[in-house]
Amino acid sequence: MPFDLTHLNLGTAALLIFAVCAIYVTLRGIWRMLLGTLVLAASAGLAFYAWQHGPEWSLAVLGKTSGFITTALPVIVFLAAMFLLRKILKFVASPFTGGDAAPRSFTNLPMRLFLALIPAVILWFIGATLVHHAGSIAEIRDAAGGGTPEVKSSAFLQRMKAEVEKLVPADWLARLDPLSAPARVALAKLIAAQAAPQHEPVIDPATGQPIPKAIRVEDADLDGLAEKHDYATLLRHPNLTKILNDPKLKALLPQ
Repeated sequence: MPFDLTHLNLGTAALLIFAVCAIYVTLRGIWRMLLGTLVLAASAGLAFYAWQHGPEWSLAVLGKTSGFITTALPVIVFLAAMFLLRKILKFVASPFTGGDAAPRSFTNLPMRLFLALIPAVILWFIGATLVHHAGSIAEIRDAAGGGTPEVKSSAFLQRMKAEVEKLVPADWLARLDPLSAPARVALAKLIAAQAAPQHEPVIDPATGQPIPKAIRVEDADLDGLAEKHDYATLLRHPNLTKILNDPKLKALLPQ
């Protein structure tokens, strides 16, 4: 029977991350763990930046959205950053290290466990940011009708996103995941719903009433992404930003 992660919550995830970090720093050393976490955080940050701006770069280079730039490029950026940063770190630190032997005594174990909180917190925030963004995409998918095989995972991601929003201040989330701003997600959900034939007329799930024509959006690129169910690119597309800046539309969107 496959391991089911849908019952996991952020508190349990935090404990698991801390346990892994504590075991690692006890056996291998705190500095190795801290530096490794910083490399991972920097690589993930660069990859997420490439993910956020992929559609914009694709339009600038190719005049259209390309799956390679919007999806594969962030993976390449992550792997390349991990490789280069590790090489640079190893080169810089090599004159000051005397080997990677395990600690000879456990007398400083309490301090090691305390310092293990630093990489654990960093890793938790990385995971929380990714979960929050994935939850936004799941919301858009649901607005378009979803799909029965994805219902369980979609509900799980949305529940985890709600937990992140309860624990992380809104201004922090605005910096960590600006493309999942409530107004932006709401607009993406409207576009996804309009492209779904089963939602004609488009029904607002919050009110049960048809969405007024005044807030219907027509954009060939965004409509095409919604019809292809590419909701990840839809949420990041620069045309969504342009439309969202319309003050009339912004006033009509649910805040």
